[in-house]
Amino acid sequence: MNILFLDKMNLVNGFASVIASNLIQITGCEQNLSGFYLLNDAGNVYGKYEDFTTLYRVFDDGYILSNDGSVYEEPEPVPIMPKTLEEVIESKVIEMNDTQQALIAQGVDVVLSDGSTEHFTLTEHDQTSLVGLQAQVMAREENIPWHTSDEDKHCKFYSNEDMARITSKAMGYVTWHVTYFRDLRIYIRSLKNKEEVERVVYGMDIPVNYQSEPLKAMLAQKS
Repeated sequence: MNILFLDKMNLVNGFASVIASNLIQITGCEQNLSGFYLLNDAGNVYGKYEDFTTLYRVFDDGYILSNDGSVYEEPEPVPIMPKTLEEVIESKVIEMNDTQQALIAQGVDVVLSDGSTEHFTLTEHDQTSLVGLQAQVMAREENIPWHTSDEDKHCKFYSNEDMARITSKAMGYVTWHVTYFRDLRIYIRSLKNKEEVERVVYGMDIPVNYQSEPLKAMLAQKS
């Protein structure tokens, strides 16, 4: 559009847009604070803005003028309140739970009866399937199908012996992580300062007085 600044004789090309009753943004031309008119291609004035003479704010590609003397002020930064001990604790609990769930979902490697090793994921879908598979093992069924959560793999039959190995390893793996996490959560919620909470990592040794009897038994089997 054609802009005629009041202290100039010649028109300039630019773009002016009203963004508020007291604010107009101008782009595409040099900064000018003299007020201005907008003209059409025939040279006729269709907009008069003589009182927009205050620089309100500058942008990389233009500026804003005001007609009431107002200028832009950066808002006061909102103070970031430090987290309370309780908030730090619950944040750490959520972090540890997410880690637990991710590790469980990754699954386990199982050595089958022929000496080969296969990997089995343990997503929630897989864990639900394991309950029924255990029942089939107990019923001494053969050719038990495993429906994995991997959509790129076909279902596969496993012998009773192999399925017993799979379900035993998988359920033991899940039980370990669930038990460990529950004890870790209790330990985290017992801590009295933020620094101690922040030092907690998944897999750390939990103090003995915060270990449940099942966790102690599992640790004894590992040693």
